[in-house]
Amino acid sequence: MKKINILIIGKNSLLAKNYKKLSKIKNITIIDRFSINRLNLNKYTHIINFSFDQNLKKKSINFKNQLDEKISKKIKDKGIIYIMPSTRLVYSNLNKSIFKETNKISKIDNIYGKNKRKIELRLFKVLKRNVLILRISTILFFDKSSKDLFISRVLRSLKKRDKVFFDIHMNTAKDFITIDKFSEALDKLIFARKTGIFNISSGFPIKIKSIIKKIILGFGSGQTVYTTLKKSNSYCLDNKKLSKNIKFSITKEHIFKYCVSLGKKLNA
Repeated sequence: MKKINILIIGKNSLLAKNYKKLSKIKNITIIDRFSINRLNLNKYTHIINFSFDQNLKKKSINFKNQLDEKISKKIKDKGIIYIMPSTRLVYSNLNKSIFKETNKISKIDNIYGKNKRKIELRLFKVLKRNVLILRISTILFFDKSSKDLFISRVLRSLKKRDKVFFDIHMNTAKDFITIDKFSEALDKLIFARKTGIFNISSGFPIKIKSIIKKIILGFGSGQTVYTTLKKSNSYCLDNKKLSKNIKFSITKEHIFKYCVSLGKKLNA
């Protein structure tokens, strides 16, 4: 069996950079999406596409024009495992608060979820069993850039205004996972050469206001301002399959401690 050797596509991806930094896997190469044609892909055991196409959130995509399609055709029948970061939004049509990988998905109510699901299905058709789909919950890591991510908005607003603004109900709860635990889970899935669909999550919901409270505690000042109180849209990704396959665990205490550390780093 070949030694683990990973190719990551997404040189500017925050997720890719953080994962490479925290991963215990030694052989990791990161490239931009335009360099794929210059490489001999046969030496890799896994390819992870962390690059992000903004069109996925804007319009229905033609899979033939996607990087996932081009790569999947190149590695078809080569035994390389293709890893695709997906989204919990593929579950958006379900009238549930806990989402399982086995839930039947249809009539997805958002364009991003629809496009991601379309890519998931196509990859399985082309690569058969050599696909690992990561349906990821909300990831916590340090970033205060202009990106439209939950944690980026929180840290950016707290740093600039000493306030965090949200147009959601104050009791809304989400499933959060820290970047170190995400990286640990992905490492274990890769080492075990797992394929299929996995929710990458803590497996339990935490109120957003509790997350922000811990970040503010670490920062030393600030407040949360709710501009409107929309209906609560709480959710949780069931991670029993993940925990069973790789013996993964995470605690609420770990998440809260990490949030305090984010606030401290923001104030450094």
